[in-house]
Amino acid sequence: MRAETGRNEFHPVSQKRRLTGWKEIGTFFGKNERTVKRWELTRGLPVHRPPGSAKTAVFAYADELESWLTASRRALAAETATAADLDIAAIPEDGSPSPTAEADPAATSPSARRRPITIAASAFGALTLAVLITVALRTHWTDPTPRHQPPDAARQLYETAVYHWNTRTAEGLKQSLGEFQQAIALDPHYAAAQAGLGNAYNLLAQYDVMKPDEAYPLAKTAAEKAIALDPDLADGYSALGFAQFYGFKDIGRSEALFQQALTLDPKSSRTFHWYALIMMHTGKFEEPLRAITRAQELDPDSHAIRANRGLILFYAGRTDEAIVVLSDLTKSAPAFLSPHYYLATIYLDQQRYDDYLRESLKAAELEGNVALKAEIEAAVAGYKADGPKGLFTALFAAQKSAIATGSEAAFNGARTAALLGDSDAAFALLAQSQAAGEPDLLGIRIDRGFKALRSDARFQKLATAVLDVP
Repeated sequence: MRAETGRNEFHPVSQKRRLTGWKEIGTFFGKNERTVKRWELTRGLPVHRPPGSAKTAVFAYADELESWLTASRRALAAETATAADLDIAAIPEDGSPSPTAEADPAATSPSARRRPITIAASAFGALTLAVLITVALRTHWTDPTPRHQPPDAARQLYETAVYHWNTRTAEGLKQSLGEFQQAIALDPHYAAAQAGLGNAYNLLAQYDVMKPDEAYPLAKTAAEKAIALDPDLADGYSALGFAQFYGFKDIGRSEALFQQALTLDPKSSRTFHWYALIMMHTGKFEEPLRAITRAQELDPDSHAIRANRGLILFYAGRTDEAIVVLSDLTKSAPAFLSPHYYLATIYLDQQRYDDYLRESLKAAELEGNVALKAEIEAAVAGYKADGPKGLFTALFAAQKSAIATGSEAAFNGARTAALLGDSDAAFALLAQSQAAGEPDLLGIRIDRGFKALRSDARFQKLATAVLDVP
């Protein structure tokens, strides 16, 4: 299961267009609604309200927000010049220290601020808490030097790159890659930009813009550079953890890196989200559920987090809850892709074939997946002619043709063969999937379609070869 399947969650945003509502304004900055509302009151964020409308009805223009952000950066630079090492972003407006204060919009570089350690990290157990204390001591007692401050031009490129990265579109991801590279060219010591570059490569692989065997090694190199430049930068560890799992199938190393990232930044919804999805592949769901629930608490507006919580609930055996979560998403965000795929997965497992076919077809239409649409249409015809057996027979025939042309993954054909009871065909396609390095193969331990094969020694050997779970 890939980390990010919600490809329609975000859309490219023109820098000149009008942004309507607090949620859209927050998305522009990569922040939640509460943060941008606070910025209006305390920092003069330029928002507008239609005449005669309710106070909650707001809109903003992207070019005005960009100008405001530039002015905020300059103001912060002026303050920094006179305040030396003072962490302005961690001090609220009344001047009292606050360990939970959100970052100033101008101080968006994670390497420009130090996050305090909180008791919430104790959820990871005594061993992690010991690491936490060690990091806290090292951070506050053995590192007296100021954090690296990039030049304004590099910082601006970094901020723009983060914005484009958050679009989760092929064009936006490619644009962010170039901007992170430009920021690094201006400042080779810019650790946050190196981490951003690593995450750009990570998602370029996830969204099929770059080949995984090309993108993940580049992501790993960039993330390692980020950590070398700033060992206290959480984003460097999470970027490296992502690459280690999806690119190098090293779940033990990935888990350790994500826990280090969460120790350094226990308020990162993205890190909790990705950590949950990676740990889901172990087949043990208590920790993934705790992590995805925390991610949702930190970012309650995220469709992707909510959808993936539904998926983890399903794999954890809480199917009814999963269906409620995902069905609600299909109503509140009808153009969002993931819930339809996930519901199809659940309905297939429950043998609710009409619902499985309906959700599969909806997902194919939303994604514009011509091959999948043809496969499901064939399955519908087979189901009408000969029930479940006809469904899987027709689906498998269509999948084999698509696999031969490269428009379908061998892994998906293997699942259908297993459901048909053709274990030899299933193992042959799983071997083909392994040889091709298909990322979906990482989900072999938890995919319910392979239940009939799990007692087979060949399956157990393959599962260990694909992902050696400690």
